[in-house]
Amino acid sequence: MPTKIFYNLTDDILFKNTFYHKKLTIDLLNSFFSYLKQDKKILDVRISKDKSLYGLNRDNKINYGDIIAYLNTNEIVSIEMYTDFDKEEFNKSVTYLSKLYSNQLKRGQKYIQAKKVININFMSGNYHKENEELVNDYSFIRRIDCPSNKDECMEMYLVRLDLVKNIVYNKTNERLVRWLKFMNAQSYEEMKQIGKDDEVMEQAIKYIDEFLEKEGTTFQDKIDYEKVKSFDDGLIKGEKAGIIKGKKAGIIETAKKMLKDGLNINSIAKYTGLSKEEIENLN
Repeated sequence: MPTKIFYNLTDDILFKNTFYHKKLTIDLLNSFFSYLKQDKKILDVRISKDKSLYGLNRDNKINYGDIIAYLNTNEIVSIEMYTDFDKEEFNKSVTYLSKLYSNQLKRGQKYIQAKKVININFMSGNYHKENEELVNDYSFIRRIDCPSNKDECMEMYLVRLDLVKNIVYNKTNERLVRWLKFMNAQSYEEMKQIGKDDEVMEQAIKYIDEFLEKEGTTFQDKIDYEKVKSFDDGLIKGEKAGIIKGKKAGIIETAKKMLKDGLNINSIAKYTGLSKEEIENLN
């Protein structure tokens, strides 16, 4: 591994930069739908990374999807990776789902013209103590008078990474289980062992290596920065929050010194990662 610290695919930055490669996403999606025993075979996809999802009002909150795949089955799939999954993340996923559905349409179009949207969340934890299966389905239809899934317009899945540890996979078992174990590997050696002699997974390891080598030490910086932003939103809990907050306090002190030395705001923003607004408020 080109870095001293091992990162697995439960990190959303690494996840999105790995599954941005079409071949991997097609294989993952086919394994997912096969696990659900759905008669669906994905042959091709168009993929967007960090796709912005927002409303017409410029002040609306902007959300970014990890991976958005446009399938040749006339469906749209949002794939998200969550380290922690609680009520905030569930609400966030519902927002992604509804925005993807409604943003397809232009003024004057009917909602029946919109394509079905599927949201797949890879996560850990038993959210609301109701998603006890490996794959949990939350469908947006009225089951009483719509017993089939032909009229489903939106569907959300929660995939429990924490349950896969004790599930044994083999050639007759589901490929999805192997993918989940691969994502959840706790060491580089374990990841290589799971992906051994598998062309697609070995390719995934190559992409992971290339990304970490290209990013170098800045990858940990990006992770820290994402955690600092999450702290500001009140999403990080426990003792890690204090560590992250301390790091940001150090960055702020550095920015103050740079201001005092006469550096312009654009340069300070570039070197500290703080926004221009944050820097202006330091005066």
